[in-house]
Amino acid sequence: MESLSKMINCLRHYSLSKVYKSLFCVSVVTASSFSLADDAASQNAKTQLKKNMEVIEVRGIRSSMAENLDVKRMSGSVVDAITAEDIGKFPDKNVADSLQRVPGVVIERDGGEGSSVSIRGLSSELTFTQLNGNFIASSAGEPARSFDYTLLPSAMIESVEVYKSPEARLDEGGVGGTVLMHSRKPLSMEANSGVFNVESTYADVTKEYEPQFNGLYSWKNDDDTFGVLVGYTYQERTNRTLTGSTDANVWRYTGGGQPTDVNGNAVDNNNGWDTISDASGNRYDGVWFPQVVRGSVLNEKREREGIQFSTQWRPTNRLELGFNYFGFTLGQDRTESVIDIPEWSLNPDFLTAVNLDETGTIATGMQYNASASGVENDMQFPWMRGSYVREESTSDTIDFNLTYEGDSFKARFVIGNTQSEGGPEESWEAAYKSSNAGENQAVIQNASQSAAWSLNENNVSLSIDPNTLANLQSGLGGGRDAGSSNSSFVRSELEEDYYQADIDFYVDWGFLKTIRTGAKYRHANLHRETGNTFFLDPNFDIAAGEASEQGITQFDSYQWNGGMPLAEDVFINQTNIVGGFNINQMPSIDWDKYRSLVTDNYMPYTRIEDNFVYDIEEKISAFYIQGDFEFSEVRGNLGVRVVQTKTLTSSTDLYTYQLDHTNDETGEPVTGDARFVEDYQLVTQKNTDTQILPSFNIAWDATDDLVIRGAIAKVMARPNYSDLGSQQRITFVSNEWADDRAAFNELAGFSGSGGNKNLKPFESVQADLSIEYYYDEGSALGLALFHKKVDNFVVPLVIDAQQDFAGKENIVESGIITVAPYSTVGNGTDAVSKGAEVFIQHAFAGGFGFYANYTYNKTNKADVSVNGEEFGQSPLIGSAKYQYNTSAYYEGEYFTLRASYNKRGETVLGLNSGLNVYQDPYEQVDVNAAINISDSLSLTASVINLTKSETVTRLGNDTDARLLSSSYSGRRYYAGINYSF
Repeated sequence: MESLSKMINCLRHYSLSKVYKSLFCVSVVTASSFSLADDAASQNAKTQLKKNMEVIEVRGIRSSMAENLDVKRMSGSVVDAITAEDIGKFPDKNVADSLQRVPGVVIERDGGEGSSVSIRGLSSELTFTQLNGNFIASSAGEPARSFDYTLLPSAMIESVEVYKSPEARLDEGGVGGTVLMHSRKPLSMEANSGVFNVESTYADVTKEYEPQFNGLYSWKNDDDTFGVLVGYTYQERTNRTLTGSTDANVWRYTGGGQPTDVNGNAVDNNNGWDTISDASGNRYDGVWFPQVVRGSVLNEKREREGIQFSTQWRPTNRLELGFNYFGFTLGQDRTESVIDIPEWSLNPDFLTAVNLDETGTIATGMQYNASASGVENDMQFPWMRGSYVREESTSDTIDFNLTYEGDSFKARFVIGNTQSEGGPEESWEAAYKSSNAGENQAVIQNASQSAAWSLNENNVSLSIDPNTLANLQSGLGGGRDAGSSNSSFVRSELEEDYYQADIDFYVDWGFLKTIRTGAKYRHANLHRETGNTFFLDPNFDIAAGEASEQGITQFDSYQWNGGMPLAEDVFINQTNIVGGFNINQMPSIDWDKYRSLVTDNYMPYTRIEDNFVYDIEEKISAFYIQGDFEFSEVRGNLGVRVVQTKTLTSSTDLYTYQLDHTNDETGEPVTGDARFVEDYQLVTQKNTDTQILPSFNIAWDATDDLVIRGAIAKVMARPNYSDLGSQQRITFVSNEWADDRAAFNELAGFSGSGGNKNLKPFESVQADLSIEYYYDEGSALGLALFHKKVDNFVVPLVIDAQQDFAGKENIVESGIITVAPYSTVGNGTDAVSKGAEVFIQHAFAGGFGFYANYTYNKTNKADVSVNGEEFGQSPLIGSAKYQYNTSAYYEGEYFTLRASYNKRGETVLGLNSGLNVYQDPYEQVDVNAAINISDSLSLTASVINLTKSETVTRLGNDTDARLLSSSYSGRRYYAGINYSF
């Protein structure tokens, strides 16, 4: 009877087709018969069976696609799956790149590589990613809840499941969906099997060839009771991202002399700004324009290592013990070179022409000349700056698990720890002006006599005097901007302990077949800190400096004491600008030389700023109960999960008072407390939130080939760490400071930014309905409808905030102040995301096949508020109107080829200056090929971003003229050898 019961249970949970049902369940019945005998007899029988059984293994694209369909078909919930084509051979170079082919999934890229995943129009922060059922910490500098897929080598992953409808047994946190990644296990592989893969990569933006290596080896004993698996991956990669962008804060000037923001709201303390006029006397009233137009080149050298070590031990047929370790390291050396053309000189002394869009209300180009007034003036731009960062991020996860299977139950216990830390070891910023401003020279000198910018529909064009670099290198112009040159950094540490117990009871209570119950406790701690590195004169008395009232400050560092290198010693030309923006010449800092000149003459002094940190502690307790049911041709699950989250958030808020920039008598920069002073305030807040999360999934096998599904559930997700904990930073600019900086249009008054400790967790009630037709082996088509009502989604805002201010002696009196602009986040309410997904997958005879899917998503504009006050409306952040994916392939005995096309519709990125930021539709084509030398050896090649696609964002979607950015990360090529055994 026990064998019969297990056979019925098997048919319920695992059947793939009538043939698959028979084969699989015969093996289960056989295994259950062995379990009735003693352990020794059982092992001998299993060993003999293994010797007498012929193993037929099917590999490749076609088989993995068929397996993906099997997982989807037999699931009781709304699930999509991706499986490896072979050992260590995942469909793409990156797990996120593979996930973008799942209906409803949109990925975000970092340096052209998939880094995060969003599902059905919700932010990537609302996608909960787990490895083997548990959270993986992957904090790199600025912490985030979303998993950083660039950290995880895809070679270690065997399969991925995307749950679009939740089950009570799954951890909460995925309002968008839950991604479950599964690594390989030694007892599931053949003894002494594995893979070695060596590849070289090349990108058109870097013109460098770089290696990567993946290796995996698995061993188990003859009795299949103990196994060990070891995996290692190493990769060197240079990413280069070329970006043309504008400052999102767009201003509009009116003939009345009162500047307004993008919404037409008056900007206070304007220092007498008037309407824009050029050198010819042309006036430009009511014109919108970006404050800064720039071109930037980000070079990033990545070195990634990953280690997996897994063991399994089955001392008896009923008991299994397991241990897993995953260690990932990502080293990054990053430099950024930037050319800025700011609105510092919007007056007839410099401005020679303004180009407008067809409406005559938006500036799409401006031209400047240092001698527009008839004499050479201090133009100061192009502003040439950059940064250098050397950092390392690590992620280490360890867990122990125990599984015991009784006659009528299965119990599993897991205890583990995951921790990550990341941030710069070195961080530099430096800036130079085109003129000799600040160099105390009597005669004005401009390295660049002219500058211009223009925006077309999709990119930024910059033009500077072609003699700029030669002038800088000959000592003409190149004023050192000490105030914009520093060495600060952000580091973070994230650690979580987790304890979980699950028990499945196999019952036969009518239609109820399994009762699942369990509890999980998670204790997480996040620490985020800020530090500064000052480079001091070798003779500087550090002990005396630390003992002084103000301590060692940035004014003791090299840049304020004549140590900043001269422009003529460090400037070179940035070349190979093949996308993102256009520029005729790009003078850039040679960071190796800059760093060497400083470190050879000054000693580093690094200080962690105790007064500029935030900490978040979370204690999460969860309990669930779920029933899996089956009657006739219907199956599914019904359950509830109860979750309590206790959060302790603390941060040190910073108030900076900028008092005096330049000494009016000497023209020298003011330093010390006379320049600015800072105050800190520790703010701590406790919150407790309890959520009751019911879920119901049902699937009906209407015919042998037709499956109809339905699901309804409530889900939740916690706000992002930085949104909760980020310090409030308020800056006050005095009238004297503003007068000194009038050329830069710095306004007197308060401005600031900060997180929101009162953010509520995301909540969503969602429903799914789908129909799937499996008409042949490895072939199917389907339609799904979904509806999500989302509350408390988080939206970035730039607002005017009112605050009750305690005052600052001799500077600002107490009372209500206006902080404008103030960048923060707020909760949105009553948002709706609804849409449809269509997919088709077909395998032709002769090795050809294709799969395609289309997702349409419609969202409304929902109210957004901060502390109860409404500040506008916004669609759901991360939502795209549509997503389309298709792949066609040929798979033969000696040759395999696959081409994939992915297109994402217009995507909402958040509120800025009162308008939504939108990313234009994005499309990309990738190609993969392989030549099979033998059953074990193959040559592989890939081209990623064959179409050389660029990402483009805009402020508002009512016009193309307000271009925010266009970015290009290159076309990348791969070629390698893959050996599996």
